[in-house]
This record gives sequence, C-alpha cells and structure tokens, in this order.
Amino acid sequence: MDEKMSRIQADFFTWLRSFPLVSSIGQPSDSEEVIEVGASPMALDSDFWSKRTHEVEEKANRHLTVLEIDRIFDEVSGVIDENLRRFDPLVKYFARYFPDGDSNRIEDERQVAHSVKRDLAWAAVEQAIGQVGFFSKLLLWYDRGRWPCGWMGTYPSGHVLVA
Repeated sequence: MDEKMSRIQADFFTWLRSFPLVSSIGQPSDSEEVIEVGASPMALDSDFWSKRTHEVEEKANRHLTVLEIDRIFDEVSGVIDENLRRFDPLVKYFARYFPDGDSNRIEDERQVAHSVKRDLAWAAVEQAIGQVGFFSKLLLWYDRGRWPCGWMGTYPSGHVLVA
C-alpha cells in the first residue's frame, strides 16, 4: 500500500500545491452548476456531504486502516496549509457579506476551508483505494477554482452545485 500511496502523493500532491484553490468562488459563469451570487453567502449542504462521506469511508475501511486514512488526511491538510494565502479569494468572497472581524464570517471561512480540505482528502483516499467516486469527480470543479457545495436532483442523478 505504501508504494501505491507514494505514487498517488507524487501526482496528487503536486496538483494540490498548484491548483487554483477557490480562485473563482463567487464569480459569474454560464455553467448551470455555478450558483449565482445572492444576498447571502453559500453554505455547504452538510446533510448531502455527510452521506457521501459515509459512503466513501465505508469503502475505504475495506481497503485501508484507520491510521492510513488519517495519514492521508494529515498529509493533504499539510500540503494545503503550506500556503494559506491561497484562501484569499474565499476571504474576499465572505467580505461581500460580513465586515472584518465578524464572528459569523470567521466561522464561515473556517468551515469552508475545512470542507475543501476534507473533499480533497477523500479524493486522495478514493485514489488510494483505486475507486473513482464522488470526491474524485469534484476535482474538476476544484481545478476550475470553484467550491462544490450542493447538489441539484436526487443523487446520483443530477449534478453538483458550485460557488
């Protein structure tokens, strides 16, 4: 497993260091998946995401130990945390809705940053077990600088909603 995970790390972690982290959050788009900026900031559909997390976790537990999964999460988080300035577009997005220092704004920014890290870690787990799943498919949106945060339709039919 370590050799396979090392190969994943080399490619995936190179991408993690360079993709346009939430650089397009809140920007207009012609894509039906992109949610228009409204009077309040977007929030993660926590119930929907929780179900997807439990699904991938169940699959991962058949192939990896809890320690291996935790290591993937720690490594992904560590790579993202190397350059927290990449979250500046997220901070600017929430500045549209809240003044500097607002406790709701700080909490919302923190929650979105953590949701991004979790999505990327679960995508790395899917790669480690050799199964392209929900989180791996989100990488297309992350690569476009978007934040996947909702779903339109009844999963697996429908499509992701992104900010």
